[in-house]
Amino acid sequence: MAVRSKPLRSSPQRPVRQPRPPAAAPRKPFAPYSIVEPPARAGIGAPAGILMLLFGLPLWALGAKYTLDGAVIGINMLATFLELPARVPAPTGWWNLLLIPVGLLFSYVESSVRLNLFGGPAQLFALLVLLILTHGIDIYTTYLGVSSLAAQSAAIGQFLNLFWWSPAIAAIVLTYLPELLIRGGWSLLTE
Repeated sequence: MAVRSKPLRSSPQRPVRQPRPPAAAPRKPFAPYSIVEPPARAGIGAPAGILMLLFGLPLWALGAKYTLDGAVIGINMLATFLELPARVPAPTGWWNLLLIPVGLLFSYVESSVRLNLFGGPAQLFALLVLLILTHGIDIYTTYLGVSSLAAQSAAIGQFLNLFWWSPAIAAIVLTYLPELLIRGGWSLLTE
């Protein structure tokens, strides 16, 4: 059986559709500068970073001094509660400088430890307790140091104890502001 095919004939060609022009020009992404390459900072980083460090470092030293004084007061309060006869004397002179690593450790833990929501409930709970303890101890010992009688004898201590609430505000400011200034100044200098 033979297969009959249809005769070849020319079929009419459909006209090729031209793409319609857009109603409006295509939108460019809004940015005052190229998205790929950020603009130069016009030199503000180094002076601002140096200024932030010049304010942050002395404030950190002041906060560390009050925190250290408050830690001694807190240890002595605990010794009194436990009815222990020994008391810890307040460090003076070069002992203050030798205890700087304790302050650096607290600052590091407060600013660097982040909660890991995917590490499991035990790890999340442990990190949460660690952060609450470090922040709470740092603020409370700074509060004790600022509101102590020894601190009130100095001019800055009198200023920080003007009102009943001012030692608490000073403790919070001396705990967090210096670290923010130091980290911000360092990041501006190294960018």
